[in-house]
Parts: sequence; structure tokens; C-alpha cells
Amino acid sequence: MNKKVKEIKKAMNKAITQSHQRMLDNALNQKVEETCPEKLRGMYPEMTDHQITRMARLNHKINVANDYLIEEQSAYLDPSSRPAGGIPYDSELFAERTFEVDSEETLIKSQQVDIDDQ
Repeated sequence: MNKKVKEIKKAMNKAITQSHQRMLDNALNQKVEETCPEKLRGMYPEMTDHQITRMARLNHKINVANDYLIEEQSAYLDPSSRPAGGIPYDSELFAERTFEVDSEETLIKSQQVDIDDQ
């Protein structure tokens, strides 16, 4: 039984390492998203300034997340490369945004509950 447990653990460790390697390879092959509003405006002339600005911000988040993934996977595969204080994470960039409560939405949801209860 002990031999089987060792074989299973070895197979699991190999699968986990391969999974991290795949994630790293995928992240390294990800193209860098354009974040320059002027270039985005040239690529998408039909979009409004507001849409271009939002796309630039979203693309920046995608790039930052991909960079973090690359660092995290590299550090997992080579623990000696992990920085002493850990990998920096920009929590403000990915903070949960809160919005005002929409009274009309609240009313519709309450009416839907009433319909569902009937």
C-alpha cells in the first residue's frame, strides 16, 4: 500500500508541475494588449472616447494580470527565484468597485420575487 501511495503522490506532483508549466507557457505566449488610447482610437475609429478609455484600462489590467501570472508560475517552478517579500500585487487595480443602489433595479427584483412565489 505504501508503494501505491508514493506512486500516486509522484504522479500528482508531476501533473501539478506540468499544469504550472502549461500556465506559464500560455501566459508567455499571450500577446501584450494595446493600452495607448491614440493607437486604440486608430484601431477602432467607430468607438467613442469613453469606450476607448475603458478599453485602455481593461487592457492594462489584462497585461498586469498576465505579468503577475508569469511571475507566480515562474516562482512556483523555480522557488529560488521568488522574491523575499513575495511577488508584488496591485490590489487597488483589481479592487471590487461599488455602485449606488439603483432603486428601479431593486423594485424590479422585489417584483420578480413576488412573481416567483406565486
